[in-house]
Amino acid sequence: MEALLARRERQGLTWAELSRRAGLPVWKLRWWQRRLSPKPGTRRPTGSFVAVQVIEPSRADPAPLEIVTPSGFRLRVPADFDADHLRRVVQALETKC
Repeated sequence: MEALLARRERQGLTWAELSRRAGLPVWKLRWWQRRLSPKPGTRRPTGSFVAVQVIEPSRADPAPLEIVTPSGFRLRVPADFDADHLRRVVQALETKC
């Protein structure tokens, strides 16, 4: 069947012409074509290897935090902030005079 379908491709035959020459119904030829064609996303093994180099992913610095207090103060805090220090700053900003 593979040879018959390859002949159709090679000679540019229509399904009707191939059906007439092979003595098989068109539906059966089309069924075999779908059955023998590779599935989408699958590859046939080529038998060769490709060299790859594994590298460590780059570690980007974490983005700073941006905090807006209830009273409207906007603070940009680096990723490596001291939580106790930040708490004292926010309390100082929110204290009413």
